[in-house]
Amino acid sequence: MDRKKLALVLMGAAGATFSVAIADEIDSSVSMGARKVLVDRKDEAHRLNAQQGTFGDRATINVIVYNGSSNSFAFTGFSLGVCSHILEDVSLAGGPYGPSFAGTRQITGMEYSYGLTGGTAAWDMRFSVYRPSDVNFAGFSGDGSGMVNPAATPYYTLTVTGFDTNICPGFTTRTGFFLLPGGGFTMPTGDSALALDVAFMEPGIDGTVPISSTNLFQTNITTTRTYFFVGTNTNAAFTPAAPAGALSFAALQTAQGGLSPASPGYTHPQYGRDRNFSATFVGQSLVNSAAGAAFPNQNERAYISNLRQTAYVHGWVGAVEAPAAIPAESLNVAGALPDGVNQITGTLTPANPFKWYKFNIPTDINYANVKFLDIDTEGSAAPTAFAIYTPDSAVFDFGESRGSGPDAPPSANDANAFQASYGVARRPGFGNGEQYSGQEGTLPAGEYYLVVAPAGSGFGDGWSIGATLAANQNYSLNFNGNPVALAAGPAVSPTLPTGGDLGILLGGPQVAAGLAVRARGVGWIRFGLTNNIPTIGAVDQRDGVTPLSDVEYMDITQPGSSIVGEWNMALYNNDGIAANGTSISLAGAGFNNNNGGGDGPFGCGGSFAQLSYGVQASRGTAPLDAGHTTLGRPLNNQNGASLANNEYYLAVTMGTSLFAGDRWGARSTRGSSLTASITVDSDNRGPSAGCPADFNGDQGVDDADFVTFARAYNNLVDLVGDLNTDTLTDDSDFAVFAAAYDLLVCP
Repeated sequence: MDRKKLALVLMGAAGATFSVAIADEIDSSVSMGARKVLVDRKDEAHRLNAQQGTFGDRATINVIVYNGSSNSFAFTGFSLGVCSHILEDVSLAGGPYGPSFAGTRQITGMEYSYGLTGGTAAWDMRFSVYRPSDVNFAGFSGDGSGMVNPAATPYYTLTVTGFDTNICPGFTTRTGFFLLPGGGFTMPTGDSALALDVAFMEPGIDGTVPISSTNLFQTNITTTRTYFFVGTNTNAAFTPAAPAGALSFAALQTAQGGLSPASPGYTHPQYGRDRNFSATFVGQSLVNSAAGAAFPNQNERAYISNLRQTAYVHGWVGAVEAPAAIPAESLNVAGALPDGVNQITGTLTPANPFKWYKFNIPTDINYANVKFLDIDTEGSAAPTAFAIYTPDSAVFDFGESRGSGPDAPPSANDANAFQASYGVARRPGFGNGEQYSGQEGTLPAGEYYLVVAPAGSGFGDGWSIGATLAANQNYSLNFNGNPVALAAGPAVSPTLPTGGDLGILLGGPQVAAGLAVRARGVGWIRFGLTNNIPTIGAVDQRDGVTPLSDVEYMDITQPGSSIVGEWNMALYNNDGIAANGTSISLAGAGFNNNNGGGDGPFGCGGSFAQLSYGVQASRGTAPLDAGHTTLGRPLNNQNGASLANNEYYLAVTMGTSLFAGDRWGARSTRGSSLTASITVDSDNRGPSAGCPADFNGDQGVDDADFVTFARAYNNLVDLVGDLNTDTLTDDSDFAVFAAAYDLLVCP
């Protein structure tokens, strides 16, 4: 859920000490009632430069020089216990600010994470940057001494204030990258690493005041628990390999860290953890046989359950001169990427584990221009990743592992083929992969560079690639689009999840539960409305006299969905067209109308969406959902008095949702993965007893029923026209329908 945004305001400075009030954006990955964990948003890779115009026209750019979080939630992470103070080392090796960088390392931005649960006490958060030479994890002057040189002072300090104390239990939060006040800081000459001291502080402590046992946040930490989150980008195991089970202290001391440019670049497998709020990180050398027990302030960094490399989830941004263009193979024909399907094949080798290409897009790929471009690595011998760069070396986008592969539906573990999709929807997926539906949004006109590398590689600004390969790997890089002149062609209907087809509305509530809506994704529900809304005064076709029940309303609500989601819905008909001018329900129509506050336990709760059509008097509000404390808006036909009988597709998504008016054009930028439960309630008449081909329940099988059957027959995998209960509407169903159609009226 998005918290109320606060301006980035410089509160005051003393040397290199700054204070800032900054908003926290919270996304979550959770089933209803489960622990809530942030999932990152992929658009942050280039957002810091977005305000500076189209690519290639500036001499200096902000680039991500250390990224410990972009993929950290694709793999299991964990939170540290009750603690308000940690010390983390950060090596920039392998990235744009690595040891080979020639020039001044000017840090201009950062991002960070933290966790919350419990009460509402206020706190601040302080980030202090030290030189690596001022830190020794074995103890600066021997066993039992502090890890930090007592004579050292941080050369940059940032205190963050104004945290939202309207806490939802168990949230882990990432801010996203932001620019530092005061222009950031210059790293000392020769340093390509830094040590970061992070502390939860009692509120109002000036940044020039040293951290102490009295100003660390601890008085209320047992009721308002603040905690640090640790994760892994690469999921790589410690090297050299450690024996099964818990790592020994010696093994931790000698384990190596990964140096991928877009991954944790730490130099030590241990960190400082001030568990007794003494403001001191007690060090311990490798030769001390007492391990960690003798010095309770020391805690080794290890993901003991699977021996994975982990680090505090945060990142750094630096300023660099835009590097020269990198050598790349052009894919252009007559100055642009050609229309249609284009496949490029090649082989990655241990000596050359990645390959660069470049191409030009003459016109914006978007809905307005009816343009699309799909890129994937289907057909590769092993999962193959790719990233798209601007000509000034900044990462523009990443492919995602949502293509064909062992996971169905695809998950974020790099096991499937990778894909990216821009522009208009909607084209078939490959194998069990997701459909190509413009999930990445618009691809502006211009020149792009694309790099292909093994799955699990790191992609960083400044043309930085972290890729290793043990043996040759054949790959396929595939393009499908109309960047020049080709027509987009018709869209295909959305793929439905298991249980996502409700069939015919049968007069009463029908529920599709357990709909998993992935990060930046859309979930779909289909149902058949076999009467117009409204249908009033209809009579039994057998005698032309007996009145039939009126059809006057349809409501779509979502009790039982995850209460932390800011849900949105849009309704499309069988042709992919928005059902009518008001068939988009933004979050807030259901629970939590006042988007500034929660309405569930601990002040927690997002907002449910709802759609309501018809002419019947208000049906009241949806039932109060478990975990909510306020009712939503009445169901009183806000979305229109009329709705035609049709097959309908309901798009279910969260946060900033973008709903085009045609081609089932729904997408979302929200990085949450939550579970929805959808209830569709109507007084629609379904088939009469003994006459399943009478779809609208008027006791006859006529042309109106033929139109309904034809729609379902065209969809094939459609429960509306499934007259023999085989979950298809096919030729065997046509034979059943034709026989009933010949009889005209029901028995």
